[in-house]
Amino acid sequence: MQSLSRGLTLLGELGRRGRPMTLTELTAVAGLHKSTVHRMLAAFVEHGLVQRLDGSRYAVGVGLYELAESARAASTGAARWPRIRAALADLARATGQPAGFAVPRFGVLVRSLGAGGDPADTGAEVPLVGTALGAAYLAFRPRPEAERVAARHPDDGYALLLGLGRTRARGYAIGDSVAAPVLGPDGLATAAVEVAVPAGDRLAVQRIGLATVACARRVAGLLATPAEVSA
Repeated sequence: MQSLSRGLTLLGELGRRGRPMTLTELTAVAGLHKSTVHRMLAAFVEHGLVQRLDGSRYAVGVGLYELAESARAASTGAARWPRIRAALADLARATGQPAGFAVPRFGVLVRSLGAGGDPADTGAEVPLVGTALGAAYLAFRPRPEAERVAARHPDDGYALLLGLGRTRARGYAIGDSVAAPVLGPDGLATAAVEVAVPAGDRLAVQRIGLATVACARRVAGLLATPAEVSA
């Protein structure tokens, strides 16, 4: 547990400094042998929490930002869920199809709310690769994050990145459903909204796509609005 605590200290120090740090600097912070710190950093790099730069310098990795986005989505979204659920209900009525809202959590998306569909789907994990939800979310995340996901799928990583480009240009993803990103103030995806695609009715996809984008923008506005505090 002590080693874990010191490892977390390394991550915290990298975040607070706001600049790359050398192995020597991090060793001094952790108070451990340099080889031990090097092994810790190697594990953090493998999981994307730290990135290794030229030489022996290290900086915060995209994985830490993913964790921060997960925490932000969980903490800000829950207080507004009744209004988000109402937005999903309007989308489900407009399209005649079940609608859902998913937030990122540890490398996957988790269906957190739904309307017009099976309540059992709530809490289900959705992979970032091979799903419309994942494509909608990844297409509006930083490029290095998408590349890191693609690197885990060497057989179709290039096709994945090409598909993300098309999704970004279109504004929504098409696949097992139609999905659109919920964007934060910085223009990056913090969550995603999806609608089921009617079986055999591909002509309805564009109409559903535009409605899904509109709903995602509505949800983004709800998330950007300060939550009401109960007395």
